[in-house]
Amino acid sequence: MKRTVQEKYDYNNARKSPFSTGYTLGVMLYRDYTRMDKEGKKMISEIIDTNKSLARSGDELGKGFMCAIRDCANERKARQKK
Repeated sequence: MKRTVQEKYDYNNARKSPFSTGYTLGVMLYRDYTRMDKEGKKMISEIIDTNKSLARSGDELGKGFMCAIRDCANERKARQKK
């Protein structure tokens, strides 16, 4: 059974670890991206780039953030295919 992003968000929101904090932050920023102006979108893109490099170096918060971005993007792509 595949979990939805909302279910994963709720689960990680209840936990208090660096990974779960990064995950909830990633979901919130991904959802807010479409409502931002150009400056806000640029800022979110920079945050994503920073967390990508942190995740590659082993940072748990960065890993959680990038997992959230991946999950949200995959869910959005799956909805578009229907």
